[in-house]
Amino acid sequence: MEAAPNGWMKLDNSAKIYPAVTSRRWAAVFRVSVNLTVPVKPELLQQALEDTARRIPSFCAGLHKGLFWYYLDTNDHPPRVEPDVQNPCKKIDKRENDGYYFRVRYYHSRIAVELFHSIADGTGAMVFLKTLAARYLQLAGYPVKAGEKGALDCSEPPRPEEWEDSHSQYARFRHIEGRRESKAYHPAMTRMPVPFLRVITGTLPVEAVKAKARERGVSVNDYLAGVICYAFLRLQQMEGNRRLYPVKLSVPVNLRSFYPSRTVRNFATFVNPGVDPRYGDYDLEEIIQHIHHFMRLRLNEKYLNAVLSANVGNEINKAMRVVPLFLKNWAMAFAYRLYGESRYSCAFSNLGTAEVPDSMAPYVERFDFLMGPPRTNLHAATAVSYGGRLNLTLTSVARETEAERLVFTELVKQGLPVRIESNQ
Repeated sequence: MEAAPNGWMKLDNSAKIYPAVTSRRWAAVFRVSVNLTVPVKPELLQQALEDTARRIPSFCAGLHKGLFWYYLDTNDHPPRVEPDVQNPCKKIDKRENDGYYFRVRYYHSRIAVELFHSIADGTGAMVFLKTLAARYLQLAGYPVKAGEKGALDCSEPPRPEEWEDSHSQYARFRHIEGRRESKAYHPAMTRMPVPFLRVITGTLPVEAVKAKARERGVSVNDYLAGVICYAFLRLQQMEGNRRLYPVKLSVPVNLRSFYPSRTVRNFATFVNPGVDPRYGDYDLEEIIQHIHHFMRLRLNEKYLNAVLSANVGNEINKAMRVVPLFLKNWAMAFAYRLYGESRYSCAFSNLGTAEVPDSMAPYVERFDFLMGPPRTNLHAATAVSYGGRLNLTLTSVARETEAERLVFTELVKQGLPVRIESNQ
């Protein structure tokens, strides 16, 4: 299995941080899944996975330590499918997973892909999932044609642009944007032991959510981010702390929207919208508008390239390149403590509306997207839409469920019908 012309690949710029900051409790694993209208047969899914792995070989390389950097290299073992579990996104141990940093799971009509964030971002993971599902349906005898809307054709060979490190490709270095931010609020809750992960999904009608956003002149992403931010602001108020902290979300930005990249690896950066209660009280409408204007100010190519250039600049610095890996790991772990999860209260990632080829649509019921346990934070939120339904998922490693209750009850107060399901 050839992952690149030389059989090995450097980690892309976004991927480099994750091996340095993983721990026994945390490994930056997330999950995308699709529910089909037909049952999943494990033996056919196994063949579909092997075909998909040949088509998207960047997913199938093993992670290795070099003297100066981690790198990805060829893995000759065939990847294996496995039954799904109650607590998803457990840390992936390559010794138990034939050297792979992703896994494919199934349950009734559901196919799920869980992967280490060094392999790909949410957009890349959805390409892999849709390609896998399309290939499965083909093998099961259904008239599905791949090759469009993110479902790749497994009869075609891999393309070099699909394993490109687009960060290095598009960084211009005209300006380097600093990322210094103040510490954010974190709820005072009880962290549950590994591998506990509570998953609560609220299903909402897409058009009703869009209508709420249009009423305010904002996007669906701004509206949902505002509701989540408001919930965490209320949590801080309920705790009655004398010292208040900013309430911020970490929101990934898909840089493929700004550059003609076709990579299925990582190509995203992050912005941290929110409010600072030290300035005074905020109601929901103020927070939504505050986030809306913050996002409009930063979602432009020039600003994002300055952030991108800052990230890539650290990697290509001549002095940094010759520093041994163990020292780089220490430096990156220290930087993550300063500028990572401590700077936001909750991550929120919205993959938008999932699209599949027209011939595949009759066999697809829904998509889901969720993040695994955070490293130090307690909560994460994700969203994906399909077939007129939006699935908003909150994952948590906290014993308490107050954050989830505040988010979904606020949506109900807004007049939105919400159907709740959970893994607990």
